[in-house]
Amino acid sequence: MSSKTVIFTRLYRKLHRNVGIIFIGFFLLISISGFLIGLKDELGLKPETKSTNSLNQSNWISIQSLDSIARTFASGELKIDSEIDRIDIRPDKGIAKILFKNNFQELQLDLESGEILSVEKRADNFIERLHDGSIIDFYFTESNISTITYVSIISLSLVFMIYSGYLLWANPRKIRRNKKTS
Repeated sequence: MSSKTVIFTRLYRKLHRNVGIIFIGFFLLISISGFLIGLKDELGLKPETKSTNSLNQSNWISIQSLDSIARTFASGELKIDSEIDRIDIRPDKGIAKILFKNNFQELQLDLESGEILSVEKRADNFIERLHDGSIIDFYFTESNISTITYVSIISLSLVFMIYSGYLLWANPRKIRRNKKTS
């Protein structure tokens, strides 16, 4: 029994070391980017949300108007792809945040006048894409197959590292305990 445990412990030690060496860069990338995402507001990685006096919803312009203003500004002034990813309405601030699909630009528009209040890059969106691996698909493919592959491999390797790490902690205790009883 003890010799079997010793053999498996040596095998897991070797596998743990090799998997760790292969994936250490990815584990660091995920942990550092996760830290940055968790503190994105405190670190100023996303633009501050502006506020207006446009809180009366009956005076707000339509979503189609917001869409048109944002697309026109993006293609004309910013010279970027104007395909919109999402429009985030902040009723308590009287603004709409417009995020574009193929870049990291954010526009903040007044919901009543359509005036552009802010034009800034979203560093947090870039960091989130690094964190979940979708940066590969963002720059190189039209599908999400790279993201699915990346997430699957990294997740399974991390589960393996946790499991083998536990065995590398527990098995030596088990071996010592067996030696004492023998």
